[in-house]
Amino acid sequence: MPIAEGRHPHQGRAAHTRSVRDGTLRRVLLAAGPVSSLLYVVATDGLAASRWDGYLRSEQMVSELFAVGSPGRDVLVPFTWLYTALFVAFGAGVWNSVHGNRALRIAGGLLTAYGLWNIMGALYPLTLGDETSVPMHILATNIQLALMVGAMCFVAAGFHGRMRWYSILSLLASALMGMVAFMAAPGPNLVLGIGERISIGAFLLWVAVLAVALWRRPLSAPAEERRHQSAR
Repeated sequence: MPIAEGRHPHQGRAAHTRSVRDGTLRRVLLAAGPVSSLLYVVATDGLAASRWDGYLRSEQMVSELFAVGSPGRDVLVPFTWLYTALFVAFGAGVWNSVHGNRALRIAGGLLTAYGLWNIMGALYPLTLGDETSVPMHILATNIQLALMVGAMCFVAAGFHGRMRWYSILSLLASALMGMVAFMAAPGPNLVLGIGERISIGAFLLWVAVLAVALWRRPLSAPAEERRHQSAR
C-alpha cells in the first residue's frame, strides 16, 4: 500500500506493539481483582483466624480480626496495604477496559476509590473491649460500603444481559445479608458470622466475575454496542 494511502509501515508496527502492550497491561490490572479477593479470604479466615485460639468463623465478625488487640492483626496490617494496592490496580483496569461507556467508567472510578478508602479503615480500626472505637469505624465502613454499592449499580447499568442481572443479584445478596448481620451484632452468633461472610463473599466473587467479563470484552465493545442500538 502506498505511504500516501496509509500509515508508514513502521508506524503501523509501532501502533500494533503499543496496542499489544496496552492490552497486556489492562489484563494484568484486571487480574489484580480476583487475586485481591482470594488473598482476602486467605488472610482473614485463613491466617489471621488461625492465630486466634477460640475464634469462631461461623459466629464472629471479620472486623474483629482486624481489631487492635486481635492476635491476627499483625498479619492483617501489611495485608491491608497489599489489598489496597491490588484493588486500586483493579479499579484502574476497569477504567481502562471500558472506553466510551460512561457508566462503567464511573464504576471504575468508584472501585478505585473503594480500594483507597481501605486506608481510612486501617486508620480507624475497632479496638477489642473499647466501645469508643466503634463510631468512627462504622462511619469509615459505611462510606466504603456506599462506594461498593455505587460501583455495583453502575456496573449493572453499564452492562447488558447476564452481567447486569448478576450484578443486581450480587448487590441484593450482599446488602441483605449485610443488614441481617448488622442486626445480629454484636454476637457471637451464627446469624452474625455466616451472614457477614455471605455479604463479603458475594462482593469478592462479583469482583472476580467482573474481571473475567472485562477480560473477554474488546476495548471497542461499548462503541459498537451504541452503534448497534442506534441502528435498530
